[in-house]
Amino acid sequence: MAQAVSTLRELCLECAFAPPPTRSAGQPVRIDKGELTQESFWQTLQQYLKPGDIILVDQGTAAFGAAALSLPDGAEVVVQPLWGSIGYSLPAAFGAQTACPDRRVILIIGDGAAQLTIQEMGSMLRDGQAPVILLLNNDGYTVERAIHGAAQRYNDIASWNWTQIPPALNAAQQAECWRVTQAIQLAEVLERLARPQRLSFIEVMLPKADLPELLRTVTRALEARNGG
Repeated sequence: MAQAVSTLRELCLECAFAPPPTRSAGQPVRIDKGELTQESFWQTLQQYLKPGDIILVDQGTAAFGAAALSLPDGAEVVVQPLWGSIGYSLPAAFGAQTACPDRRVILIIGDGAAQLTIQEMGSMLRDGQAPVILLLNNDGYTVERAIHGAAQRYNDIASWNWTQIPPALNAAQQAECWRVTQAIQLAEVLERLARPQRLSFIEVMLPKADLPELLRTVTRALEARNGG
């Protein structure tokens, strides 16, 4: 493990770059009326954040995108990029909401990661929790496609009917579910969820090969290091 950490440190030093600029919290942004992209998703989410939020972000494109967020006062981000353990954020959101029932909990998780731990949503529903869950559906492991194996089958996942999952996990406790394909749709849904009263599940449709700017920069640096 020490050797792995040392190698990672050397790579980071070799691939050093200036991170993309972050947008100030509360800074107005024009909502794109077209199809959702990584850029328009994170811009729209930025406008939704408020002081005191707990934002849980899974490994993958979600973690790279969240790195550019500007947090309001008292807001916290829980992210775990070092060990690359996908799926952890959903049960972690359950724990965060249990520990802080009066704070708004926002979970951002990819479709591949969610397939590993989605059953814990049943515990959220059982306890009457009201997190806002943003499921980033980009049809598989986009972060792995960007790093290695863009067309490999092992980066594909089963296609689920995501908005049917919450009612399947707890028939007695209803959740609100949406599937959005445009930034304006996402903005309208989030506007309704200033003070969520029940679990809110939003399936966010994103292009399969689209990347957050930070991940795009990292992959370019890796390609340059490896000789293209």
